[in-house]
Amino acid sequence: MTGARPAPLWRLAVAAAADALLGLMAWALAAMWLVVAVKLEVRHPLDVLETLLVALAVLLLGAALHVVYHTVLVGGCGQTLGKMLLGIAVVRQDGAPAGYGRALLRCLGGGLCVLTLGLGRLPVLFTRERRGLPDLLAGTRPVRTPRPSP
Repeated sequence: MTGARPAPLWRLAVAAAADALLGLMAWALAAMWLVVAVKLEVRHPLDVLETLLVALAVLLLGAALHVVYHTVLVGGCGQTLGKMLLGIAVVRQDGAPAGYGRALLRCLGGGLCVLTLGLGRLPVLFTRERRGLPDLLAGTRPVRTPRPSP
């Protein structure tokens, strides 16, 4: 895939939105079960500290689900479900598969983008290869996948 074309910006945006929607649904379901488990275990009404701990656990659950989803899928097959839907793969600069280490580094780079309120995504608009901060840190790039022949 060394000669693969960069993924178009609109495909990257739609794939990110699809992944976000899927992740939000999984997080909501897992958070619901976490809260139900806490309510079944604790028989008394939660005080403020316990409520804050449950809220922190729900946030950490969301972060863990996000990291596992992106690391396992990008590391294992080079694509998240949203990227599969839109024909995008994440590869190393030389076109080889990204691997789990680079996928984790790319995911952590996405966390830096969140901390900078999205400024880390701006290079996507100005680089020919559509590489943002996560891709620059991990040494990866999003490319279009070839269409399967019938």
